[in-house]
Amino acid sequence: MVSNMIVSCGVKNYRVSSISMVADDTRNNIKCRTIRQKVISCYACGMDAVATVRKLGLSEKAAKVYVAALELGEATVQDLAKRSKLKRTTVYYVLSELTDAGALVLVKREKKWYYQPTAPRAVVRGCRERVSEVEEVLDELEQLQHAVFPRPRTYFLYGPSGFKRLWDMIFATSDKEFLITTPGHTFPEYVHEKYIMKEIIGAKRTQGIKSRQLITDSAYARKIVAKDMNENRTSKFLPSRYPLLFSEIVCTEFVALASPRFDNVLMVVECESFAQTRRNLFEILWHTLPTHSTIRSKK
Repeated sequence: MVSNMIVSCGVKNYRVSSISMVADDTRNNIKCRTIRQKVISCYACGMDAVATVRKLGLSEKAAKVYVAALELGEATVQDLAKRSKLKRTTVYYVLSELTDAGALVLVKREKKWYYQPTAPRAVVRGCRERVSEVEEVLDELEQLQHAVFPRPRTYFLYGPSGFKRLWDMIFATSDKEFLITTPGHTFPEYVHEKYIMKEIIGAKRTQGIKSRQLITDSAYARKIVAKDMNENRTSKFLPSRYPLLFSEIVCTEFVALASPRFDNVLMVVECESFAQTRRNLFEILWHTLPTHSTIRSKK
């Protein structure tokens, strides 16, 4: 008596005969024993198969369905759900992922739809081809990235016209506060104090912009700080034993460095991460230093 049954194992289906064997049929004994070992071996590594398939970029559930399809050879959604031990609605959800990846093919047989697995080698080959296609346009893709995340830009401005352009840039931002670290005498070296009062301080008042200032302690600096309330500014003094040469203005999107007048140059660094770094350093100093009123009381 011979009855046939299909045993699913990995990618192949083995047809095993259940035979009423005689004691001396050694060849049939060896054949059946070999097939059983293959079946046991494949099921023993079933969990590894899912983990391996996931390396193709598939989700865990999609990998389970693909392995189930390999084991079944050809199956309906219901068959795949039963074999993968997933809900049928879940299988429906991942089928598009598998067909897009070329891992499953939908076929119609006798008015019924079945899913057939693509051979693993063919799936891997398809992945390589898709990677190769992407590699061909990597330069264009990187240009898109730069459009979203602009490259940092550094440029220089010169003289009084550059100084005025810098402040136009500052007031064109949406910032409601900027930070200044200065020796105190830099700005009047570029423009007259009348311009500072009318254009810079006037724009601050009109737009409701405030500033915080770290300024090197000196007699001139104290005259500036005395005007803080009228000029929308709060100041703290830096010790004079560490002289500053450049002034620094920190906004959200850029940092500007103004040299002493004899160098005649202003440098602008448009980089939000750099600006945030400079802002954090300012905050560290700001929260460490006493207020100027405390300094006066000690004197």
